[in-house]
Amino acid sequence: MEERWTPVVRALRKRFARDADTGELEAYLSEQGYDQGQIGEILSLLAGNSVTASDKRARLLPRAVSFRVQGPHERGRFTSEAWGYLMTLSGSSSVNINDFEQLVERALVHVDGRIGLPEIRAIAEDGGFDDVGVGSDRTQVH
Repeated sequence: MEERWTPVVRALRKRFARDADTGELEAYLSEQGYDQGQIGEILSLLAGNSVTASDKRARLLPRAVSFRVQGPHERGRFTSEAWGYLMTLSGSSSVNINDFEQLVERALVHVDGRIGLPEIRAIAEDGGFDDVGVGSDRTQVH
């Protein structure tokens, strides 16, 4: 875990339940003054369950975890917020590895240019992975 985010991630783990809504976490972090790039990094680290030497109190539960690294063709397309959201879905076990890859592939095929948080959320919601209520202000992706 990046040292500068260790206290933030530790505080989030204390404040929120493990299965807390991503939108709730984002709203809280936004209220604390973090920008969308920082929020994406923090959520990605929170979903990754990383532990550093300075975070000795944190525990990892023994479980099989796949490790996914962005390919070069994905790095230029996904914003850090969008990738952090995907990592959060994956880390919370909302999606399995096959569904994760399907979400990534759908985003790459159906979205022109950079893939931001609104676009990936719309794709996740379309696939039934994001249970956000009706009336959202998100961009619809076809």
